[in-house]
Amino acid sequence: MKISIEGSRTDFEPGETLRGRVEWFGQETPDALEVRLLWYTEGRGDQDVGVARTLRIEGLASTGSRDFEFELPAGPYSCSGRLISICWAVEATLDPDDQTQRTAFVLAPEGLEVEIAS
Repeated sequence: MKISIEGSRTDFEPGETLRGRVEWFGQETPDALEVRLLWYTEGRGDQDVGVARTLRIEGLASTGSRDFEFELPAGPYSCSGRLISICWAVEATLDPDDQTQRTAFVLAPEGLEVEIAS
């Protein structure tokens, strides 16, 4: 499976529209494709995940592609610190085999990740 973001962009501002395409190649016909816009934490402690938007598509062929579009929320901003980071991604999952792919991007004012000073 492959996720492509339109224009190969990796940085966005809140309120922008993120467009892309998911392509899958398989031998079995999936029941559905779920595309999620999510944020997650990395670093010390437990990982937190928040799903901002979800798109579910059914009636798929064994190989194919689908376009997606998400209006990006106001936050939380992508940020990076010594102990924790907040990251954004588009994640796609094919059901029922749970094949999953994730593509990260930055969501912040001017598309610049916020650096947390310690």
